[in-house]
Amino acid sequence: MTRLIDLTKKVQEHNDIDSLEIVLHLFEPKIRASLKQTSPQEQGDLSQELKIKVIEIVRQYDFSNTYGFWEFTDILKEQHSLDYAESK
Repeated sequence: MTRLIDLTKKVQEHNDIDSLEIVLHLFEPKIRASLKQTSPQEQGDLSQELKIKVIEIVRQYDFSNTYGFWEFTDILKEQHSLDYAESK
C-alpha cells in the first residue's frame, strides 16, 4: 500500500489525479463518520466541503515544515508542562 506522504508528493509534483482520488478514498470513512454528527439536510454540503478541504491540504502541505520525532516530542513536553502549570 502506498503511504499517504507518497501520494501527497505525487499530487504536488505531478498533479496526479489518481493519487488524489486515493487520498480522498482513504479519508472517506472518517468523513462519513463525521457526517453522522450533523443533520441529514446538511450532510451533502458538508461532505463536499470536507473533501474540498482535504484536497486543499494535500495540495498545500509543506514537507519542509514537518517536525522530526525528537522535535515533536519536545513540543509535546513543552505543551504538557504549560497545561500542567495552567491547571494549578
